[in-house]
Amino acid sequence: MRGFKPVFAVLVVIVFLSCGADENKNAVPEAVLVPSDFAGMCHSGSSNDLDREYAMLDEMGVVWVHRDFSWSSIEPGEGNFVFDLFDGYVERANAESKKIIGMLLYDVKWVHDLMGHENQRRIWNDEIPYFTKYAVETVKRYNGINGHGKVDAWFIWNEPDLTPRFWTGTKDEFFALTKATVKAIRTLDSEQGTVTTLVGGVFTAIVSDEWIKGLFESGAMDKVDGIAYHPYSPSPSGSLAFYKRFREKTMPYGFADKIWINEMGYPTYSEKGSLPAGRYGTDQWEGSMPEIAAKTFALLAAGGAKNLTWYHLFDGANRDNSDSEDWFGLVWRKSADEWIKKGGYWGYALSAMHIPGKTYKEKKFFSAAVPANIKSAYFEGHGSEEGNTLIVWNDSPLRPAEVTITLNGSNHKLWDIASGESSDIDKTSTHTLYPANTGQKSLIFLTWTTQ
Repeated sequence: MRGFKPVFAVLVVIVFLSCGADENKNAVPEAVLVPSDFAGMCHSGSSNDLDREYAMLDEMGVVWVHRDFSWSSIEPGEGNFVFDLFDGYVERANAESKKIIGMLLYDVKWVHDLMGHENQRRIWNDEIPYFTKYAVETVKRYNGINGHGKVDAWFIWNEPDLTPRFWTGTKDEFFALTKATVKAIRTLDSEQGTVTTLVGGVFTAIVSDEWIKGLFESGAMDKVDGIAYHPYSPSPSGSLAFYKRFREKTMPYGFADKIWINEMGYPTYSEKGSLPAGRYGTDQWEGSMPEIAAKTFALLAAGGAKNLTWYHLFDGANRDNSDSEDWFGLVWRKSADEWIKKGGYWGYALSAMHIPGKTYKEKKFFSAAVPANIKSAYFEGHGSEEGNTLIVWNDSPLRPAEVTITLNGSNHKLWDIASGESSDIDKTSTHTLYPANTGQKSLIFLTWTTQ
């Protein structure tokens, strides 16, 4: 979301759309192979204590780190390219075996001054060659063959449909910018013998049909590998509903299985039932975040997303209680020494460690009939030693439910998604699942091996 506070009307649309989807729209495919590199983290790999941060990213199962490669930082003056800061970032991420999502975005004052345009977040058509020059120089530096490391995927712009925060031009101007940038980078690929992963769109949850249709029908996506989407919602099921709706919109263009979710998360608040004034409305009570993070990860993985990059890693030291942007982190970096793992940390981390690389399947393990509000997601490992994962939760806002689960295989474990610790359980186990947002257990996270 990056610093934008939605107006009330936008929030109403988000709540209405995420709550209004019918059950069929929320249905997930019968079998989905979750990519092994599914898990990512926004704004990561750039703290002042990289040893500690990368150890934490490893603990969390993060594969992708995500950063803006801003035009204003890389080319502060025409033809004056400065890469020192980014060289170190790429070098360290590569050394840590992390993949990198790089964002090519935003404008620079000097190009508007040069071309006689207003200084605003927009690229006029006569400014496009300057943007593509910056994009090509940046991609060329980090294409893995020029001695400065490798960025694994490049995204073009961020949330252009969220006007006027990130784009003030016309839709056609944005389509032209995307098309020209793709063409320039594909020309670079031809010259250098490289294959660059390019992702376009980078749309918000409430993107209009005009944006989606226009981007594809302009030809801007003809040589692009994926489309990015941010399904922010007040709930995991709402995010899935947004994702499914977007998937349907992109399906006619062949992109239903090429959707990168490079932003998804929830701002938190500390006091149960007391949302501070001025917040987005997608905020979650801190005590519910272990379940919220695990459900969101599982539903979007089962739904067929190509990637889930969580927004984001750190809260800063001084958090403004009225500003949701200060509360999205999975870790509160309270001081240089004190890094506090927040409620969603282990819900995300356990999911990232135990879901990617497995196949989601429609399979039930209940020993008896369960209420309709009991939901589950099963991810089957490939081979006897890889292991299987089953997540079961209660979607009822009012009633607890008891479930008895019988698993196959051996080495059955129940994971505490608030602490990350596990305990051994029997093949058949019974659990009481309470309604969400009560502070009591509403979700269980199980793993086992087939043999």
